[in-house]
Amino acid sequence: MISPEESTGIGERRRALRRDADLVLRVQVDPVELGGRAENLSQAGVFFFSQGALRVTVEIEQDGERRQYPGQLVRVERMSEETTGYAIEFDRA
Repeated sequence: MISPEESTGIGERRRALRRDADLVLRVQVDPVELGGRAENLSQAGVFFFSQGALRVTVEIEQDGERRQYPGQLVRVERMSEETTGYAIEFDRA
């Protein structure tokens, strides 16, 4: 059996095995407002910390069926000028 470390290369941060997917999805951001304290500020932007979680609901369409999964946004990574990656952790049932 392949361990999570072998299959992902990141192991210690991932709690579940990943599989490739090519699915249509939509994400709804639940809080209208998220507050916090600024760590640093420049003319280009701000970096801040918040005690609140950015709650989301992910709707995935597969084989003509739509399912919703509540969770929270845990990471945002700009991959290029045109593409941004978002990591969402689903709530545990």
